Amino acid sequence: MNRSLEFLLSDVYRASPLHPDHLADLRKSGITDETVGVQKIRTIPPSMIGALLGFAPAGTTSAYVIPFANPSGGWFDHMKAKVFSADQVVDVRGDHVGERPERWRYNGGAPKYLTRRHASPRVFFPIATMGTAVSGSEPLWLIEGEKKALAVAQLGLPTVGIESAWGWHVKGSTALLPDFDLIRFAGRIVELVPDSDVATNASIERAMRQLADALRAVGALPRLVRLPEAA
Repeated sequence: MNRSLEFLLSDVYRASPLHPDHLADLRKSGITDETVGVQKIRTIPPSMIGALLGFAPAGTTSAYVIPFANPSGGWFDHMKAKVFSADQVVDVRGDHVGERPERWRYNGGAPKYLTRRHASPRVFFPIATMGTAVSGSEPLWLIEGEKKALAVAQLGLPTVGIESAWGWHVKGSTALLPDFDLIRFAGRIVELVPDSDVATNASIERAMRQLADALRAVGALPRLVRLPEAA
């Protein structure tokens, strides 16, 4: 595991409070303090941001880390960092998972959620429902975005998350990530929940159709859930 991430997940930071802006951002997404503690979501000391990511994101003044739990025990050597700038806190995604047409830049290309450079995508397993998500037979909720996945899991629904609409596969492949092998899919309903812009963005709609095909190939029964667009 990356030494910076391993250090952040150690007991050294167990009682460290989140930065007020970070806690407010999580609460705005409906994430409870209990979930924050269980998932080990923590403020990254400014001196560690560059070491954790492998590069120094321009304009970043603070960040918090969302670690990825491993159903087999412990944590994956993977994380997502939410970065904040000095002038504003903008809740947008900017990860670079998958292939995207040059003419289209999601959220104007503003990177606010970052992972380590060249890191392959991983499946995000909220700890609250990890057991039923992996081995249960009830419908599985497959959510785009880690914070949204945590919010759904807080409702008691078996949930896993993907990092983006393309975060279920590696570049150049349309097969599910190996992490999905941990999940029982045969004959199971999978509720696909992308961001609301699936209704207006053909690229995201295509990614969801490809994901549905990949899930059918492993015996799942995918259904698309369309969220209402923000007013």
